[in-house]
Amino acid sequence: MNNVQAPIIIEGIAAVVQKYRSVVLDVWGVLHDGKVAFPHAIAAMTALRNGQRDICLLSNSPRRAYQVAQHLESMGIEPSQYNYIVTSGELVYKALGNAADNWHRALAARYFHIGPSELSGLLRGLDRFEVFSPRDADFILTTGESTQPPDEVAALLKECALRKIPMVCANPDLVVLVGDQLVACAGAVAEQYEALGGEVFYHGKPYSSAYQLALDLLGYERHEVLAVGDSLRTDVAGGRNEGMDVLFIASGIHKDAADHFKVDKFPSALLQQFIAGKPVVPTFAASLFRW
Repeated sequence: MNNVQAPIIIEGIAAVVQKYRSVVLDVWGVLHDGKVAFPHAIAAMTALRNGQRDICLLSNSPRRAYQVAQHLESMGIEPSQYNYIVTSGELVYKALGNAADNWHRALAARYFHIGPSELSGLLRGLDRFEVFSPRDADFILTTGESTQPPDEVAALLKECALRKIPMVCANPDLVVLVGDQLVACAGAVAEQYEALGGEVFYHGKPYSSAYQLALDLLGYERHEVLAVGDSLRTDVAGGRNEGMDVLFIASGIHKDAADHFKVDKFPSALLQQFIAGKPVVPTFAASLFRW
């Protein structure tokens, strides 16, 4: 594997898909922007399925997989257009529901939630229950940015760190684009907690367990799978570190930092400048996920 070679710029996935039997496909920023699905992305998924390519959606959403599937369907992305869906929220649910490792097995039942209130029910159905003070908690579950003022959250995190309460992070992303607005994610909370000396277990990309589940579901070898995503930190690093080729979509989370890669103007020099010094670089790059 060579992570130093410059990525090959392509117009669409049709240019390279013959090399692969399946695709691990990012969701937010590639298929939709949080509000609307991209017609070119839906068309690409349809073409992939028509060409007998299997698709596993891999999302850092702090929600159960069925909930993300429902959201996608509401935007016009049908379950028939992909084979499997793996979310970081589902990985958390599985890890806490049937702990196969010592770290999760050691967690008792009570959790303190940090994140949007509508995500506090991620563990519903498990033998876990929410408490509302760090003093009563066995672990912290973070699903995103809290609605509380930043100074209150900082004080809560400091108290949790002093009590040495472990944290489970249900979304390693730092930010997400909702339409054109950047919104902080659970990864930012977790980084803040680690800076205080807190212990965090992350579920989702770029961690190997997320890719291993996707590969197990697909049933293919790494060299037969193309990973597609818009984040250098999670999608590109995660896929490349797992030994997969990666297609970077430049119009997603990095579109401002990358000086607005244009659909019809996607100069190699600009891409080279953008990825210079990055520890991991993609195999391919495109302005959009399209056929």
